[in-house]
Amino acid sequence: MRKRAPLIGLLLIVIGTLLLFVCYFMHQTTNLLLLTGLALIIAGIIGYIQGMKHANDF
Repeated sequence: MRKRAPLIGLLLIVIGTLLLFVCYFMHQTTNLLLLTGLALIIAGIIGYIQGMKHANDF
């Protein structure tokens, strides 16, 4: 699972970014959708950093 943590983080970043693009192109600028995309991106960044920290086993 430790080797997959950075991949899950990147996946969350991509999903969040795609959600923001879909909101932009469909002119859906409700706060809930925008905050969900932002939350996914932030969670992905944190997950990626934590996964990289623990993958090195220092």
